[in-house]
Amino acid sequence: MPGRDVRLELTWLGHSTTVISLDQDRVLTDPILRRHNPPLRRRGPAPAPSAWADVTAVVLSHLHHDHADLPSLRRLAGVPVYTAPANAAWLRRHGVEGIGLEEGEWVPLGDEGRIEVALVPAVHGSRPMPHRPNAANGYLVRSASGTVWFAGDTSLYDGIADLPRLAGTPIDLALVPVGGWGARLSKGHMGPREAAQACAMTQAHAAVPVHWGTLYAPWLPDIPRGWMDRPGPLFEAALHETAPDCTFLRTAPGGTVRVPAGSSGAGSPWTGGPR
Repeated sequence: MPGRDVRLELTWLGHSTTVISLDQDRVLTDPILRRHNPPLRRRGPAPAPSAWADVTAVVLSHLHHDHADLPSLRRLAGVPVYTAPANAAWLRRHGVEGIGLEEGEWVPLGDEGRIEVALVPAVHGSRPMPHRPNAANGYLVRSASGTVWFAGDTSLYDGIADLPRLAGTPIDLALVPVGGWGARLSKGHMGPREAAQACAMTQAHAAVPVHWGTLYAPWLPDIPRGWMDRPGPLFEAALHETAPDCTFLRTAPGGTVRVPAGSSGAGSPWTGGPR
């Protein structure tokens, strides 16, 4: 298959907050837009408002506090927030424009419908919350200019290999979690090696590691020292070993990377319209 004309940029705003830019559309993931989001603290400044201005839509993976911050979501008044139905109903009760999606349901975003989003599975049920719904998902975001898998929080599961088929196109960019807000990961997460394996399973063309190096719990000891900085480099090394055809895209919070043009695997690119 000849190289594809991928026109896709990714801005990482820290933890799992990113802006996916496909042509004229911008999708914001799991927005944490404040300096801190209690009970966790952020290392470094809050994202600049210009970085997340004029987004078309928000996709919300789940309602854990390091992903779903009500004050941040309320700053995005008028921007639809796509998430699982139970999560969407909870958001609406709290003054946020939540729109529920069923897994596998493709929905066009924005007035022009140039971009579509679909909910996909995630395995992340080890820390249920008594006061919020506990549905957890990832997302596929696609347009004629590229396809992104935003994993949310998940452990490895066999269905990850089916994501290109569900997308109807190769995965141009995988946004995969590689760490956490503590030195030890609980169940329902991927570390660097598992995230690299997930990229191999999807045959992703490029990858950006998220969910690391940003948030921390001030009540936990800083042991071992330097733990916040290790997941990204460990993921890069694991990716070179496990998925050598997947391009590692290095960025820091606030930085933007462009996904290189090219094909990530067999199949035909999505060209719009219903599936």
